[in-house]
Amino acid sequence: MKLSLVVPVFNEEAMLPLFYRTVRESELLAPYDVEIVLVNDGSSDTTSDIAQRLLERDENIVLVDFSRNFGKEPALFAGLSYATGDAVIPMDVDLQDPIEVIPELVARWQNGADVVLAKRVDRQQDSYLKRLSAECFYRFHIYFTSKWR
Repeated sequence: MKLSLVVPVFNEEAMLPLFYRTVRESELLAPYDVEIVLVNDGSSDTTSDIAQRLLERDENIVLVDFSRNFGKEPALFAGLSYATGDAVIPMDVDLQDPIEVIPELVARWQNGADVVLAKRVDRQQDSYLKRLSAECFYRFHIYFTSKWR
C-alpha cells in the first residue's frame, strides 16, 4: 500500500532533515511505500535546497516549490493535488503529529472509515491560546461532520 505524507514546510531547514530521517528509519512505516510530498511555502532559508537534495536521492519525494509564502492551507491543498498514495496523510514537519499513529489511522481507514481524524489528548504543554483554538476547531469539525446531524 502506498501512503502519501503531505508536508508543508516554511523555513524548516533545521527540522526537515530530522523529519526525513524519522520517517525513513521508522520500522512502523516499513510495510508501506511512503511518498513524501514536500510543499515549500516560499521559504527564505535553505529549506528549498535541502528539499531539492532529498528529491535527488529519493525517488519517493515530490517537491512543490512556491515562489512566495501563501500559507499552510494553500500549501496543504497543493500537496494533496500532487499526492499519489492510496491514503493521504497531512503531517507537520516539526513532528508534532507523531508518525507512530500512522498505522492506526491506516487501519481505521482500511476498516471502512472514509476520513480518519486524530486528536491530541494531552495539550498541557501548549499555551492557553493554542489549547483554546484547538478546542474550537475540533468542536466545529465534530459539529459539521457528525453522522447524527
